[in-house]
Amino acid sequence: MRSWAWLVAAALTEVGWVGGLKAADGALDWLATAACVLASFALALGAARRLPATTVYVVFVGLGAAGTAMLDAAVFGQALGPAALACLTLLIGGVIGLKLTSTGNQR
Repeated sequence: MRSWAWLVAAALTEVGWVGGLKAADGALDWLATAACVLASFALALGAARRLPATTVYVVFVGLGAAGTAMLDAAVFGQALGPAALACLTLLIGGVIGLKLTSTGNQR
């Protein structure tokens, strides 16, 4: 279960650094963005030690993409129409399906 927590944390920090790429305007902002980049990959690598690499990659990218879309809507005013919301729902549903069917060596 800890590997899944690491994977979710990796995706959240990915959203952080992608948001940082858009919003950073000073040295401290860029430093925080770089720290999120390093943290996201370190956490994903930690999860990959115990979960199948395919699962880690798909969940990392899927949650990161969904989180980034939601961040864009909430913070940067990007409109999400019905089709985009439907796609995000499918994406999150796929991630949940992978979690429920994962057979990785979870320590």
